[in-house]
Amino acid sequence: MAVEIRVLKKEDDRSSFSCGDIALDYFFQKYAGQNQFKHYIGTTYVAVEKGELLGFVSVSSGSLARDGLPQGIRKKLPCYPLPVLKITRIGVDRRFQNHGIGRRLLEAMFRLSLKQKEMSGCVGVVVDAKVEAVAFYEKLGFIVLDVKHGLSKNYPEQVAMFLVIGSIEKALHKRHDNLAGMNYQDMTGKDE
Repeated sequence: MAVEIRVLKKEDDRSSFSCGDIALDYFFQKYAGQNQFKHYIGTTYVAVEKGELLGFVSVSSGSLARDGLPQGIRKKLPCYPLPVLKITRIGVDRRFQNHGIGRRLLEAMFRLSLKQKEMSGCVGVVVDAKVEAVAFYEKLGFIVLDVKHGLSKNYPEQVAMFLVIGSIEKALHKRHDNLAGMNYQDMTGKDE
């Protein structure tokens, strides 16, 4: 597969995208463009092959209070809000699941976090994982954050998780790193 990871364009047709999660499909079809082109609150990257959208990942800049981090990480960081790259949504079209698309999207976002570190600061990547995806993210080295969640019943419960930038740097710079050798799963728990 000659897959390109690039920023979503206004003219990209998202109407037929289906990853098997109605909420993710609806977000990608309706809100990803608005968030990027109208409100400027996030950016969506897409995996594309021959003009067809295979998957997407949406990200935004964020900050993290160091109090939610484990003591070993917390003691090395200042007391003010810490800049992070936040992965807000990720999905792979059903037709292309189990082909490494999710892995490629995540790797691209890990590389983006390194660029953010150099340009404006970034201590790591945060994801609000679905409960069923926590084990997947833990295999990548993410740790569960001790954060307080809102009381909204409109959205499924999610678990805030964090991967420190040093772990990303080490993994991406090793020739046979954890990212390339790992048996990835998409967000539905299926191997890619």
